[in-house]
Amino acid sequence: MNNTTKKILFGTVGAAGLFLASSASVNADTTHHVVKNDTVWDLSQKYGVSIQSIEQLNKINTDTHLIREGQTLTIPTTGKTAAKTATKTSQVTVKAGDTLWALAQKYGTTVEKLRQLNGLASDAYLIHVGDVIKVDGQVTTTTTTNAQATSTVSSEANQTSQATSTASSEANQTSQAASTASSEASQTSQATSTASSEASQAASTSQAATPYVAANHVTYTVQAGDSLYTIAQKYGVTVDSLRQANTLGATLQVGQSLTVNDPTKNPQASVAASQAEQTPAQTTTTSQATQATQTTQAATTTNQVAQTTSQTTSQPAAQTQTTQTSQQTQASQAQVATPSSYSVSALLSYAQTFTGVPYVLGGTTPAGFDCSGFTQYVFNHFGKNIGRTTYQQQYAGTKLAVSSAQPGDLLFWGAYGSAYHVGIYLGGSSYIAAPEPGESVSVKSFTYYQPSFAVHVN
Repeated sequence: MNNTTKKILFGTVGAAGLFLASSASVNADTTHHVVKNDTVWDLSQKYGVSIQSIEQLNKINTDTHLIREGQTLTIPTTGKTAAKTATKTSQVTVKAGDTLWALAQKYGTTVEKLRQLNGLASDAYLIHVGDVIKVDGQVTTTTTTNAQATSTVSSEANQTSQATSTASSEANQTSQAASTASSEASQTSQATSTASSEASQAASTSQAATPYVAANHVTYTVQAGDSLYTIAQKYGVTVDSLRQANTLGATLQVGQSLTVNDPTKNPQASVAASQAEQTPAQTTTTSQATQATQTTQAATTTNQVAQTTSQTTSQPAAQTQTTQTSQQTQASQAQVATPSSYSVSALLSYAQTFTGVPYVLGGTTPAGFDCSGFTQYVFNHFGKNIGRTTYQQQYAGTKLAVSSAQPGDLLFWGAYGSAYHVGIYLGGSSYIAAPEPGESVSVKSFTYYQPSFAVHVN
């Protein structure tokens, strides 16, 4: 082996050693000690890694995503991507539909951090169009570690160390290896482009889905005050069936025509039957009023005659009437029963019947709910008075950690004593709530919007 061959061999092997050493430094993991209010999402943002990688390495439940205060987590920094973040503060002008939560999601921060940065109260959640909000944006730069490059360098070092011919032959092998790496990178790029194109076509196909219209259907024209829920109740169908039969926007428009598949009720027949029932009822009421007038006149005559009798006789009679009145009052009160318990499954099923009811600030009826108006309405149906506001409802039972919550419990966002949002826990990471203006009652996941505590209603 001549001197030129030796120089090329040692130079290539040295470069491979430096590359592998740098890879080893990237593959070092770190640990994190969980403190109060930490979430998997916060840690993924802090360390620049994915939620899935943290949960897989630490065997965290991928449904609940729950971690405990005091728990020690291993944060992966290995793999194909090492993220570096540079935080900067910028100003955003609030637009229609913006909320603190939406801005926090958009800029990769939290509602609490936005409140602190803008000097807002700990329970503030309303912002107004035109307000200027400071946000902590994140600029992410990504350094990619190419495992194929490591393999290629290793292969080149191997090929070079085995070379016993000439320096020209070794240089030729190195060139071929570089060409192979370039070809593999090109194939990877093409595969990524193909996958993106297929995903785009699938999304277009989904959007172009034709509404389903059953053979048995009727057409309904939207009136003022209508919602999907009230229309579904009129015709005895579900809100989901209305969505499947119609291409719907964010809100219903007065005069809009809706298709109702397989209705089980006829609103016009119900109105006619109600009017028919009212006619004999009115006749009966008139007859009863006439009889009551005659009875009153007879009673007046009897009272005039009774006044000529002794007071001794009238006093026991008055006492007898008082006793009878008291007994009737007690019997009437005994007929009113207040349920002392309820079925959790029935409560959850009842809550989900209001899916699609629009959010209305201050709303407490199926015409429109806000978050605490919705929970109050559902629990009142089962005889449970939990109060009207979020502040009152957080004291309606026993406070629990979110990890100890059971289906049917209330979930709260915000500190205990100043909670600003409430929903009903369904199990896993799901809950149902009236979320915010512009949205409707719906089932949601708290995977990226972790509640602060739970309350079991007594």
